[in-house]
Formats: sequence, C-alpha cells, structure tokens
Amino acid sequence: MKSKDRETLRNMGDAELKAQVADLKKQLFQIKFKRTTAPVENPLGLRTARRKIAMINTWLRQRELAKSKTAEAKK
Repeated sequence: MKSKDRETLRNMGDAELKAQVADLKKQLFQIKFKRTTAPVENPLGLRTARRKIAMINTWLRQRELAKSKTAEAKK
C-alpha cells in the first residue's frame, strides 16, 4: 500500500473508516467466493484486503484507547 493511501485513510473519520472496513470485508468475501469457483485474476487482492482491514482496525483501536486515556486524565 502506498504511503499516500495510508495517509488518506489515517485522516478519515471513525465512521468513514468503519464504512471502509465494511466495503473491504464485502470485497474479501467476493474474492474468496470467486476463488472457489474459478481462478482469480489477482490473487494478491486477498492479501491486500486483509492487510488493509487489519491496519484500519488498528487505527480505530488506537483512537479508542487515546480517547479513554484522555477521559481518565480528566477525572
């Protein structure tokens, strides 16, 4: 994944990232389904989709933890 793509994803809001994850999961399902019936044109699409999902989930979790730390610090 290119660094520009990472930066655009990192700058997205939480709702946009969750929508992106949903789209990627749908894409991942379609690739897996096509793979069982016929050879896939780009088998690396499976890996890139999985990695993007993991990266986005990591960023979402980091944001969640940062919010909880700031909330605890305010108490």
